[in-house]
Amino acid sequence: MNRQLLIVALCGLLLQASTLQAQVIKSAARPPAQAGIPAGESAAPDGYTPIPAWLGQTRAPRPTKTAEYVVETVAEGLNAAFSFNFLPDGRMIAAERTGHIKLISKDGKISEVEGLPANLWAKGQGLYEVRPDRDFAKNRTLYLAYTVLPDDANQDALPKTPAVLVVSRAKLSADDKRIEDVKILLNAEGTGGRVIQAADGTLLVTSTVPAGYGINAFDWQQPQLLDNNMGKVLRINTDGSIPKDNPFVGKAGARAEIYAIGFRDLQGVAINPQSGKLWTSEHGPRGGDEINAVDKGKNYGYPVIGYGHDYSGKPINNDKTFQEGMEQPVYFWTPDIAPAGIAFYSGKSLPAWQGDLFVAELAGKALVRLVLNGERVIAEERLLTDLNARIRGVNQGPDGALYVMTDGVGGKILRLVPKH
Repeated sequence: MNRQLLIVALCGLLLQASTLQAQVIKSAARPPAQAGIPAGESAAPDGYTPIPAWLGQTRAPRPTKTAEYVVETVAEGLNAAFSFNFLPDGRMIAAERTGHIKLISKDGKISEVEGLPANLWAKGQGLYEVRPDRDFAKNRTLYLAYTVLPDDANQDALPKTPAVLVVSRAKLSADDKRIEDVKILLNAEGTGGRVIQAADGTLLVTSTVPAGYGINAFDWQQPQLLDNNMGKVLRINTDGSIPKDNPFVGKAGARAEIYAIGFRDLQGVAINPQSGKLWTSEHGPRGGDEINAVDKGKNYGYPVIGYGHDYSGKPINNDKTFQEGMEQPVYFWTPDIAPAGIAFYSGKSLPAWQGDLFVAELAGKALVRLVLNGERVIAEERLLTDLNARIRGVNQGPDGALYVMTDGVGGKILRLVPKH
């Protein structure tokens, strides 16, 4: 009898594994291939200056109080790193879009971690996140966000955004040299995204909608539809199951993993230490980059409302920036700054910055400091402009310093500490 029960249990595990694999290879619709930039399209500023919903929602004044700091180089030699996170012992772990995990020691030495899935697709997409579990010191668990090709993909005629974002769980080996026991938790369907652990232990996953040159935003309504995961924030448990209190659980035609809707291209994620709420940074099209404070079940508007134009220069939905039942961004920028990673600062090393939100800026080559009063921005400061470097990521370190990661080949980890 015990043997029969064991066989039944094994069959159940095999069925569960095959179901997860089926989730991975299923591809949501993608736009047609683009042969370069269509005629007449551009990302250059077009002079569009939409009216904000309140004073200070954009172009906030400079802060009256700042901090004197110096910049130290911790490590260099990263290649197209997209995100970095701290391990409990002070080391860092970085995700390179090209499909590599890098471990960075406290003295700046970089080593490779092997074992990524062979089906990871890194041509134009790739590895976005390697996030340690909050109990990493005990369980050595990592959460990964990366793209894979669906089984039916024609590699000889791939569209611009062919791959599918998945979230997996894995363990870092005892010798720190490889990841093991990779298990898929979620087919997020989008073309890229991040994962972060909320205060209650659940995983919040961002999933972007295909967007870019040649794509008319209003023709691509997936962020507003509940039957798919694109243009959403998703929420799952650490084993891949669905939390029972997700807002659309039991709703006919809705994906139970959906937490919030109406997003375009979410690039940065952070948990506000005061409220426990998820905050995100989002690339708009031509203008309209945003910071959002994300609430369960809310609609953040894209592409019905927004503060940008399509790359063709045409207004999106007649320049509509407000609609009842849709949330406003905490802050927005026109023209683009291309916000990437974000982090709240609560350390003691630089007390003038406590409570502020820091935003890595790619296009503008700066680190943006947003001074907050609750969920309103009251001042904006641009830092590190003298580096003339695209800033990809920012994090607070366990030592209370602020750490910044630069973009591209030869990327660096920098530390901002008080000037004495």
